[in-house]
Amino acid sequence: MVIRRLSYLLDREPDTGSVRLQPRRSPEPPHSGGEGGAHGGTDSGAPDDLLAQVEQIITLTHRRTPHGALSCSRLPDGGSLLCDGREDGERPGESRQFIEAVHLPSGADGFDRVWPIDTWRSRSWDTPAPAEGHGDPLPTPEGHLDLPLLVRFAREQASRVAPFLADVRRLWADPAGRQIVIAEEDPETVVRWIALACASLPEQHARALTFVTRADEPHDAPQQIVGIGPDSSFDRHDPLLVEHLYRVHDGLGGPGSPHVPDTWAELTAALWQAGAPPTASAAGTAGAGDPFAPAVLVRQLLRTGTASGDGLTTLHQDSLRAVVDTLARTVQDRTQDSPAIEELTRVCQELGKHCGDGVTDALALALVRRRLAAALAQDTATGQDPLVGLPLGEAARRSLRSEFGLDFDKGLVRRIRGPVATWAEPLHLALVLHGDQGPGVEDAVNKLVRVLLQPRGRECADAVTVLKTVGHQGLNRRVLARIAVETAGRRSHLLRELLRSPHGEWVRAHRDIAPPSVRLVEQAVWWGGPPHHLRGIDLFAKLAEPAPGAAVSPAADPPTLETLWALVWGADQPERPDFPRIIRICGAEAVLGAGLGTRFLAWLTSPGRFDQELVDFARAVHRRPELTKRERAIAQLLALADDFARTSQSPREVVDRVDELRRAGSPLDAPLWDGVQYLLARGLAGLSPHELYQSGALSFLATAEPALQRHYRAAVVAEFSDDAKVNRMAAQPEAVADLFCVWRRELNRTSRDWPSVVDELLRHTLGVVVRRMNDEQRGAVATRLAGRSNNWVQNWLRWTNGVGDGADTRIPGRPAPYPPGQGRPPGGGHVPGQPPPPRPGELPAVPPEYPSGYSPTRPPR
Repeated sequence: MVIRRLSYLLDREPDTGSVRLQPRRSPEPPHSGGEGGAHGGTDSGAPDDLLAQVEQIITLTHRRTPHGALSCSRLPDGGSLLCDGREDGERPGESRQFIEAVHLPSGADGFDRVWPIDTWRSRSWDTPAPAEGHGDPLPTPEGHLDLPLLVRFAREQASRVAPFLADVRRLWADPAGRQIVIAEEDPETVVRWIALACASLPEQHARALTFVTRADEPHDAPQQIVGIGPDSSFDRHDPLLVEHLYRVHDGLGGPGSPHVPDTWAELTAALWQAGAPPTASAAGTAGAGDPFAPAVLVRQLLRTGTASGDGLTTLHQDSLRAVVDTLARTVQDRTQDSPAIEELTRVCQELGKHCGDGVTDALALALVRRRLAAALAQDTATGQDPLVGLPLGEAARRSLRSEFGLDFDKGLVRRIRGPVATWAEPLHLALVLHGDQGPGVEDAVNKLVRVLLQPRGRECADAVTVLKTVGHQGLNRRVLARIAVETAGRRSHLLRELLRSPHGEWVRAHRDIAPPSVRLVEQAVWWGGPPHHLRGIDLFAKLAEPAPGAAVSPAADPPTLETLWALVWGADQPERPDFPRIIRICGAEAVLGAGLGTRFLAWLTSPGRFDQELVDFARAVHRRPELTKRERAIAQLLALADDFARTSQSPREVVDRVDELRRAGSPLDAPLWDGVQYLLARGLAGLSPHELYQSGALSFLATAEPALQRHYRAAVVAEFSDDAKVNRMAAQPEAVADLFCVWRRELNRTSRDWPSVVDELLRHTLGVVVRRMNDEQRGAVATRLAGRSNNWVQNWLRWTNGVGDGADTRIPGRPAPYPPGQGRPPGGGHVPGQPPPPRPGELPAVPPEYPSGYSPTRPPR
């Protein structure tokens, strides 16, 4: 197998423009421009069919490269052709160029000593070919493309390296793979890309790579990598070319082909960025399986310290999974030393901060299996929790449980039959595997709690020591949760004894993960002891304070409230004035949920004072079966009155049921009944005139006790203290007429105080409105009343004449209709026994039992 050196002159006919390739016969160097002598062509000893193939490749590749280019091509017989084209030194600017070619037959030794791209700008191309059998026909590399230069270049082109190498690798994944087109301003940059590809590829692939450093007509170039310049005929913006026919890497500002991620390319690019390009062994060898497998690259990354978890997260998801699988296989290698395993653990932990469990499961599982296998072999604790810090998903944990669970659980069950002091190691191993859910862990928790709640026993100190030695947060939570169950409600004294003993320090140290009831007992011991000595409602309120950042009191939780009650009062009762505050803190539903409702029934029937909390409790308890007939009647009476006050609905039903419930709940505490009347008055004040009369509520009101009538009057008058309300009523003559008719209606039976109540109502409501009405509006009221009867008109006129211009019928701040001292005196119309009228500029006082802005009546329709 002979390596041949061939020499050609490539020229273009000036008349026809056709390309002419001629063998050179001059022994002179190409730069001399001579054309005589032969060390190529027919005198080279090459077969004619080979020369035809060589000349065809030269013509396709170099015919439009007047400034010269370096190319490496594959011949049909498997041989290679290395060509160097340079312009004519004597006739620069013309299309003439000299082509020096080296033919390497298939199987010939040559590129194992010289990489084709390394002959770029080699001065040995200028040297005439040696006579056959004398010297080496291959050009000599001169080190223009050493590794330091390529490292700098890779760092400069950091974002483009991985996409480029991904396309280079795919040249061998598919025999019909797409050619790579590199567009750069300077051919030197294209050369560096080709050199970077050769330095990254496995040896056999680097020697087989074909390329041309510059081609103005890349469509005809047969090489795998084709360099072009800005003047090329290749349309770098054509989507068909860029996205489907070629893989374009554009350094001239064009879009280029979309990146297709590749694991080998990304890892190789990472090595270049780290300044540690892949070595020959890392790049793979022929016949060693997949030469692009990431395993060796990952090991090299580990050696260089480049494979940090944070750095690997920049890889594409598929690439990252391949790397993790490779690392997992590395862990399974029993020859790996401890430092290497520690490094892999660090990488896994860093990956877990940024990736989901599914990505890191393989590596985390391998690490945990290695630790657990060692622990089983030695039957000792691992010294650290194998699961802590490793990102294991639930599927991976299930795999571990199925693989190791039975062995560890059996070991724990055997050991907890012995003294508590011997539990630490087996309990630790069981927790590492099961978390805190294994049957053996359940038995251990129950026995630990029983021992802890006997603080005077000799094993209590051993139990605390085991908990501290194991140091497992899940175990601590389960023990505290079990303590909360065992010391709930009236059994809270058991936990109080533990907390007052020296062993209670363990509970206080873990109060942040303890259930609310445990924290409650701990706080009760703190606030009930020196120096605070809180008792009763003061201790209850302190313990019920919401935690920082929380909006709800812990006492709103029924089990916690039951414990809190037992801590503060035990079997005793709070003082009667404390019940409203308790309801206000925790809510009536929590009281009933904690089974404390019966303790509030005496307060329900005899509250001493009327509060909203009393109503809330009545609404919550009135359907409970444990109430007596009287207690249920009182609760239902309060709930009925509160519903009516809120909605003013179903007045007839309310009127019919009030007396029935009052009799069933008799005797009623005076403040309680007064509060019921207050609520009923609010509901009655919300009725329209038509509803008030038709429902029978007017007759009920007219015959009611003075307290109910007083509350009703206060509710209605409070609304008419609003200037805007008065203006709205003045503009509604029909509503004024209807309200007048209802209040002045002749009834069959009324209380003795009802007429005076009506007079006060009219004077402080409609009397204020009439003063605001003009003659037309007053006339409209009379017209509305005339539609009923003339008697109503006469009543209206007599009443309006009697109202006059008294201060109690004027809106405060309005100017009087007469000068002071003339006509009616300024204080005229004041009713003895009632609060004096407001001074000018003041609003009338709103009854204190009504909130500001409360509107008890509906606008009449």
